[in-house]
Amino acid sequence: MKKTLQSLRFGIAALSTMTAGGVMAQENPYYLGAAFGVTHESNLFRVATGQPETSDSYTTTSLLAGVNQPFGRQRFYADAAMRHNRYRDNDQLNNTGHAVSVGLDWETIERLSGKINYLRNRALARAGADQGPALTTKNEETGQEFGASVRYGLASLLSLEAALKHRQLDYSAVEFNSLELKEDSLELGVQHTLSGLLTLGGSVRYSQGKYPFSVQSAPGVFQADDFDRKDLNLTAKWVPTGLSTVRGRLSYTKESHQVVGSRDVSGVTGALSWDYKPTAKLAFTTDLIRDTGAEAAFASATAGGGGQIGNSSQLSSIVQLRALYEATAKIQVEANARYVERDLVTTFGLNTGASSVNEGSDRYGQLRLGVSYAPVRNGLVACSVSHEKRGSSSALSYSYQANVANCYVQFKLQ
Repeated sequence: MKKTLQSLRFGIAALSTMTAGGVMAQENPYYLGAAFGVTHESNLFRVATGQPETSDSYTTTSLLAGVNQPFGRQRFYADAAMRHNRYRDNDQLNNTGHAVSVGLDWETIERLSGKINYLRNRALARAGADQGPALTTKNEETGQEFGASVRYGLASLLSLEAALKHRQLDYSAVEFNSLELKEDSLELGVQHTLSGLLTLGGSVRYSQGKYPFSVQSAPGVFQADDFDRKDLNLTAKWVPTGLSTVRGRLSYTKESHQVVGSRDVSGVTGALSWDYKPTAKLAFTTDLIRDTGAEAAFASATAGGGGQIGNSSQLSSIVQLRALYEATAKIQVEANARYVERDLVTTFGLNTGASSVNEGSDRYGQLRLGVSYAPVRNGLVACSVSHEKRGSSSALSYSYQANVANCYVQFKLQ
């Protein structure tokens, strides 16, 4: 049961996409904004195929604020969003969430540079996203991440790098206690730019983490599952033409758990991304990820996969495709496809203190099509439709499908 902070990246990714470009282009580094959206879901609680489905609509009212301020060699940025969701029929799900991103990019006159950032997101956990019990009550998911990195340039083409990271995931519903996570990591590496087209790197990373309520051995009695992870990474960035950029990571990963040994991993993991822009109006992004559930979900969120975390698997394979077409200066069309295959392992605590382990797998697919229109410089109107479907081969998961439609308007003062 691997968790990571995709929830955290959920609001941040959308917020950054909508605001970063506008902020950088204006002399005024500050902005204030508001947004209002309406969403309809055909299977709100993501119940299993063949069971009665509940459909509902809800509104989302958001307040936005941010700053992107360069000063000297440094840059400070912050984005914040406060969201209130109100449901038409299932008002027990009404909630207020938020997304915050704060960071500092810095460098000295000499060879030192680095980044410091903090991310936090609180939102309603999507039903059916993971192996937790089916709930029709409110369950809010809070993800946090703090990161700090530093780079020292030994020469114009060679640099040493170090990075620290802390992640934490919490749920408001006690039924999801077993999915909560805390993790810290340290990474040390080196990068060498061979030419303007190719950069190679290598690093080692050590992580320690804990699922505080991993196994329930008796009613109200939980046992934590501590784990450690070691990675040996090889990385590459290749720019074959001005139209393409390819990034890759190949790792040997060893992860060991103290309590739930069936979640141990020893083998090859990795990620590959390809950005391709054949014309000024058309762009494609492809991402391939194979990793433990925690790392795969985080990498997927960073790469632009939306939604809550929804990944406590032992291993996951993810394919993401995104196409963006600028039909006019004011109209954009976006298409997304996502496929996730998970290897599942879970532990059910017994009153005797023993445990039984089940294994299985499931497959998840999502298609999404969206259109946005910017009638004025600081205004945006957007709509999207999506279809998601999951199939399962074990009792650890179940099959379902759902359709989602959404429209929203946004305006910023800057």
